[in-house]
Amino acid sequence: MSFKAYQLKSLINPSLKIWGIYCFLVLAIPSFAQETPQQRLTKFFTWIGKPEKLPNENECFYGEGMDIIKINTKCIQNYLVAIQKTGLFSSVYMKNLKNEFAEKQAIVAKKDTAERMDYDRYLLSQDPPTTAQLLYALKNSSSTKIDKTKARVTVNLKKPYVQTLIYNFDLEDNLWKISSVEEKE
Repeated sequence: MSFKAYQLKSLINPSLKIWGIYCFLVLAIPSFAQETPQQRLTKFFTWIGKPEKLPNENECFYGEGMDIIKINTKCIQNYLVAIQKTGLFSSVYMKNLKNEFAEKQAIVAKKDTAERMDYDRYLLSQDPPTTAQLLYALKNSSSTKIDKTKARVTVNLKKPYVQTLIYNFDLEDNLWKISSVEEKE
């Protein structure tokens, strides 16, 4: 083996070793979320506690009371973009929300009447608790279960009334994002 061939071989081997170590690190070690589900829920509760920053889906609907007889599709698109930009909601949540609005549009297109939600979408209540009450419950009476890329945070509210909210999360791009909101009966 000539000296030049030996030099070339010695240059390739270290770089292959480094590449192998890099591949091992990327493939063998799982990604870790930047924040815990509780931290993400704290951001979420803070966001919904600022009504002036919340997009309002009801501004996109026309009709009397709970009835929807016309839907402003451009307004719905803007609403969905605003929700997406928060970074708080998973692709599953966004898909379900788009499907919900598409169903309402299909009902209205048939000259039928769709219905608005008569409660807060994020807190599942007509009389939602304050941000302080939510954060207190999150800190003092909640539990978290994490299973790989899924998480569930159960928040037990005591004030202004007893209510148990369950926030399901998906890990997307190393961020826990809300995929659904449920109420425990």
